[in-house]
Amino acid sequence: MTVSTLRDANRAWVEVDLTSLLANARTVQAAARGAPLLPMVKAGAYGLGAVPVAGALETLDPWGYGVATVEEGVELRAAGVSRPLLVFTPAVRSLREAFRQHDLRAVIDHPEVAAGWDGPYHVEIDTGMGRCGVRWDAADTLTRFASPYLEGAFTHFYAADQGPQTVWRQWERFEQALAALGSRPPLVHAANSAAAFRLLPPLDLVRPGIFLYGGRAGTDLPTPVPVVAVRAPVVSLRDLPVGATVSYGGDWTAMRPTRIATLGIGYADGILRAAQDHAEVLLGGARRQVVGRITMDFLMVDLGDRGAAEIEVGDTATLIGNDGDHEITVDEAAGWAGTISYEILTRLGPRLPREYRGP
Repeated sequence: MTVSTLRDANRAWVEVDLTSLLANARTVQAAARGAPLLPMVKAGAYGLGAVPVAGALETLDPWGYGVATVEEGVELRAAGVSRPLLVFTPAVRSLREAFRQHDLRAVIDHPEVAAGWDGPYHVEIDTGMGRCGVRWDAADTLTRFASPYLEGAFTHFYAADQGPQTVWRQWERFEQALAALGSRPPLVHAANSAAAFRLLPPLDLVRPGIFLYGGRAGTDLPTPVPVVAVRAPVVSLRDLPVGATVSYGGDWTAMRPTRIATLGIGYADGILRAAQDHAEVLLGGARRQVVGRITMDFLMVDLGDRGAAEIEVGDTATLIGNDGDHEITVDEAAGWAGTISYEILTRLGPRLPREYRGP
């Protein structure tokens, strides 16, 4: 299947390979010994489009999908998704009718909210993340969640990408909290992408996120298949003499006669300015250096003397993805900006059309 969104030929776009996404999901399934998936499709499936991503994942028969907000759940319901949708932002009483109306599962971390909840919910256990949830050692509080609507309990590992040590410490705390609940809920889940490869105890669900979308879950863990490509056309070419400057501030000066290619993509599309002294693109069969400050709608590339004369306006540059024998991974692009792959993907702006390729 190829779905193309109408786009301006003079502007950049994002390609999403749904076949590769499914391959990554199957890798997680195998590591989790067949436990049902609860794929995280929050933030528009990490910027790639929650509806088409969920549609592709349907072939793997997931238990349901994880979102961050009621609005994200409503979007999936409107698209015809009928599986359970678990909203991971802790619920408040005022949202009960919205959860009921759209058949959404809640996450609750206050017993006062749970006491009046008459739909399925999951309780979050804080085993060290320190963000949301009931502390694992708050036994008196945990006992107050006993309810016929308590469908699940989960925790979140804060350093599973770095190694197994903290994972096992948090797992022990999680088991302590489960015991304090009085009875084990039907669904117990803890494994994000990294923990799916590290945890040995059987789980009722696994919650893959970044690995699905082609980001590394840990340097010592399996490498995902690339899912995302970001492409941009050359919109202008210019030959510069020695001493000519490029972009705002004149921060970059040509030290030799060179040719500069301007690409139709900029920070308004999610290309982080922090990467501008390090970023490269693939163009004309070679890696090329981004030079000067990245601007709102454009960035500039030094073509140097590597086939520069063969590059024409309209040629395609790759900022993330494969081009022939060369590849720029989303993690490499993140490193240039001093950030993580999650931010690179979720920053890809709405004016970049998404083109989906898959089975």
